[in-house]
Amino acid sequence: MQNEILLVQRAKSGDLPAFEQLVTLHSRRTYSAAYRILNNQAWAEDCTQEVFLKVFNKIKDFDGKSKFSTWLYSVTVFTALDLQRKQSKLQQREGGEFEDIHACDSQSPQQQLQQDKLNQVTQRALGQLSEELRVAFLLRHHEGCSIKEISEILDVNGNTIKNRIFRAISQLKNLLKSKVSDYETVD
Repeated sequence: MQNEILLVQRAKSGDLPAFEQLVTLHSRRTYSAAYRILNNQAWAEDCTQEVFLKVFNKIKDFDGKSKFSTWLYSVTVFTALDLQRKQSKLQQREGGEFEDIHACDSQSPQQQLQQDKLNQVTQRALGQLSEELRVAFLLRHHEGCSIKEISEILDVNGNTIKNRIFRAISQLKNLLKSKVSDYETVD
């Protein structure tokens, strides 16, 4: 943590190797957060690059009131949401579909097919949530962020974040209840 603070200070003063170390430290989690929102490998890679370009250009504006990782998450979330809006408009014109999350290669073909089906159902359900509910849910349950961190990332009151997560879970339960029972009867 102390090392990160030093790296941020050095990067703010124009030290490129320090910034490169920050990228190395945070690129995996940044990509993961972008992928959870975008559900597409290529878009998540593009988003990650765009995030670090934005951070490079704006690092001098980082005031240190929050952790660097929280600020980085905020940039990631809003960049991913912007990219998602752009890609959704493109897909609507082209009739494209979201890419599926692939199961682990160590599974049997039948297990992988079942996992792929379940992933599709889950991704469709997540896609039916409003943007604010989906992002709060993903940051909490897929990225492991605390309520306080999510509040800082989204610049929203902590109680509002709790409410969004609760509503997301309730809606997902309702959406998945019928879908999972349909899925179980198909197999």
